[in-house]
Amino acid sequence: ASSCDQELQSALEEAKQPQKDNVFIPECAQGGLYKPVQCHPSTGYCWCVLVDTGRPIPGTSTRYEQPKCDNGARAHPTKTKDLYKGRQLQGCPGAKKNEFLTSVLDALSTDMVHAVSDPSLSSSRVSEPDPNHTLEERVVHWYFKQLDKNSSGDIGKKEIKPFKRFLRKKSKPKKCVKKFVEYCDVNNDKSLSVQELMGCLGVTKEEGKAETKKRHTVPRTNTESTSSSRQVSTEQS
Repeated sequence: ASSCDQELQSALEEAKQPQKDNVFIPECAQGGLYKPVQCHPSTGYCWCVLVDTGRPIPGTSTRYEQPKCDNGARAHPTKTKDLYKGRQLQGCPGAKKNEFLTSVLDALSTDMVHAVSDPSLSSSRVSEPDPNHTLEERVVHWYFKQLDKNSSGDIGKKEIKPFKRFLRKKSKPKKCVKKFVEYCDVNNDKSLSVQELMGCLGVTKEEGKAETKKRHTVPRTNTESTSSSRQVSTEQS
């Protein structure tokens, strides 16, 4: 694969041609790598890329705002789904686990359909679905946004509580619920990223997905979310 520097040179050459003023020009980091966030100013879209190949990561595109990206996502990371392959869900063997995951996804899909079609519930939190996503991926992304009240990119200790209540109420067999959150938290940081939630629900199917995300730092400008994420992290320590 060509390095970012080479792509940058050819893009700059192309941009000099007449009628080529909207050519995408990549932003490069040191060593021929790509910066994790790439933007196309003429369209207003930004998206996350794999830093070694520059390939866009599906489902990360945003318009007129910076997406939250994993700074080290590469084309050949450990795939999230593989992290859960040999992982045992305590008290919930193979066939039971499959039945449980199906019941959770069914319940979440039903909730999302209701939320999207009910005008009294539809707030700004129901965003346009990403066309690259399967229905299951849309469901997980939608539910993650509902839980991630402070938009930190992680579901902290307090934010996980509604998920546990949801599992107790809507999923079966019940004995699979008890250890499910611990099972999802593959990097053991007492919070869940969207990759962890997708991985433990068995939804991550695409190749080249980013590794389990590290905790995002919340921008200082938003004092409310900064203080609430601090609160979450002090609770966890």
